[in-house]
Amino acid sequence: MTQRIEIWSDLHCPWALIAVHRLRRARERLGADVVFVPRAWPLEWVNDRGTPRDIVSVEVAALASHEPDVFTRFSGESWPSTFLPAFELVAAAARTGGAELAEEVDYALRLAFFRDSADVSIEAGLRQALDLVRDHDVTAVLRTWRTENVRSDVVRDFRESRDVAIQGSPQIVGPDGISVHNPGLTGHHWRGGLLRIDAADPGEPERLLAAMVRG
Repeated sequence: MTQRIEIWSDLHCPWALIAVHRLRRARERLGADVVFVPRAWPLEWVNDRGTPRDIVSVEVAALASHEPDVFTRFSGESWPSTFLPAFELVAAAARTGGAELAEEVDYALRLAFFRDSADVSIEAGLRQALDLVRDHDVTAVLRTWRTENVRSDVVRDFRESRDVAIQGSPQIVGPDGISVHNPGLTGHHWRGGLLRIDAADPGEPERLLAAMVRG
């Protein structure tokens, strides 16, 4: 039976992209029957403000060498003013095709933003992300996003997050109660306006997944 592992995170969190990317690769290597269920934790609701572009840009510059294939310098003409439409698209995918499709759309949105410089606050950027989804018919996802109250699903996730011990984005929660924040990249600090990576363990996500699957 497919196990469900929840990932509570913000879509424009570069740490979360690394975690999702590494967990997906680990699943393939381990042959694990697991789906990574995206749960909405919008930092613009957590902090009552959007995360400044310069903070995200500094984080990306520090993290890009750790996973170079998923990051480029943002070169789009417009920076997303909000990430709520992107969260809504993930919710629309969940309504349309369940957790498996939601995971694929969630990952595609992260790549579209961080790698391809898509403005995922507008429909054109959301369509750009959907073009990255393979082996799924995503036509209905955009239709659901346009016509249904998928914002209510995002709100529900955020309300439920109050009962989860979330240290930050991302928080990985397994079915057996294992809960880990930012696996393999917790050793860092800010100094002089720059992010310093003190220690990194790229193998931690795979060990975490193996432990969760065994549990």
